[in-house]
Amino acid sequence: MSADFAPLPQRRGRIAYRSASSHALWGTEDFRITRQDDGGRTLMVECQMRHGAEDVTRFTTLAVDADLQPIEAHVRILNHGRPTGSGWFRFTGHEAEAETATLAEGRLSQRVPITRPMRGFGIHALIGDGWLAASFPFEQGPGHTHFWGPSLLHSLHHFGATGPMLVTSSSGLRYEARETISVPAGRFDCHRLSFQGMTNNHPPYTMWISADDDRLYVKGLVTGYMDGLFQLETLDGDAA
Repeated sequence: MSADFAPLPQRRGRIAYRSASSHALWGTEDFRITRQDDGGRTLMVECQMRHGAEDVTRFTTLAVDADLQPIEAHVRILNHGRPTGSGWFRFTGHEAEAETATLAEGRLSQRVPITRPMRGFGIHALIGDGWLAASFPFEQGPGHTHFWGPSLLHSLHHFGATGPMLVTSSSGLRYEARETISVPAGRFDCHRLSFQGMTNNHPPYTMWISADDDRLYVKGLVTGYMDGLFQLETLDGDAA
């Protein structure tokens, strides 16, 4: 008789998007991370947001290796409830490629040279933002700012509403502090980082990510017109 079925370890949760000033809810992000035997992970995430004139829903799958470096991704985008684009992305040791189709640009095939370790692949889902710091040199301590050169993401739109396609950003990260913080999902030991040199006039953005190997997104603040407070509301499953 075969052994009892044992599913791969998973972590599941929800991040709430709220107004920092009024605490009104304007979006949710539901995610599931499945961990492979070799340490790699697959993230599946659904983001829905309604902010001003923006009405965006994204369905994303991102696979990474044991170092949280991107291997492949799929992104499907809806604006005001209607599909506007989808695409597949693949990352090797020296190249990123994309096959996408959008209402605005039509069918696209792209190839972009890369150097590893990358900052990561920006999928706009907040849980993925934590993985952008996977190769950050935390050992250099608070106050250190690190740029990886041109960084790849699927959209330069602040809400990830365009594309998807391969686009680049020059932004980096500054390590602010190590802190223990409380959010609705619990109490977490975190690294606090701020984004530096962001493209497309993005408002100032600070995030807290877990100091464990999962680099979970725990909290974020975006000032300016976005007035965003992002917090991990629920979390269950198996830690790394």
